[in-house]
Amino acid sequence: MNLWQRHGTAIPAEITIRPARKDDAEAVSRMARALSLSDGGRPSRFTAEGVLRDGFGERRWFHTLVAEMDGRPVGYAVYYFGYDTDTASPGVYLADLYVEEKSRRRGGGRLLVGAVAAAGRSNGGRWMFWSVLKQNKGARRFYRTIAPELKDVIVCAAFGANFERLADDATPVRPVIHRD
Repeated sequence: MNLWQRHGTAIPAEITIRPARKDDAEAVSRMARALSLSDGGRPSRFTAEGVLRDGFGERRWFHTLVAEMDGRPVGYAVYYFGYDTDTASPGVYLADLYVEEKSRRRGGGRLLVGAVAAAGRSNGGRWMFWSVLKQNKGARRFYRTIAPELKDVIVCAAFGANFERLADDATPVRPVIHRD
């Protein structure tokens, strides 16, 4: 196997990272379902149609990178840009990271995370956040090789009925139109 070194880690030269293309939509949605199931959840609703609509549509909600081996997608990362008021700086949020089980421990995950960080930096970003389920011990071990876990932060989320109730209870405001 042809290997090269980066920060002390051997990485197979045959792993390449590239921006997702529209024809990757099915592979990305398949891997998103596998990620959800491996985390013990229900299958992801992230369909190929959703990838195309929200990742390539008129309003682009996220960006996707693909890890390839032998010309085949074996992993992906979904990310989007944000802003942190504490540091008054832009950055990037890593929403999903997945590498197929048979392709793990070969450097693809680290390359994907690094590519997301580089995308953030090239857009003026100075930080990257992500979250991981407490019970996903393998992912937590992997992420700790990159950066420490924050001990003083609790991630909160409003989904489904909770989100709808929050939006329904809000004072009506004029819609914000994003132009990208």
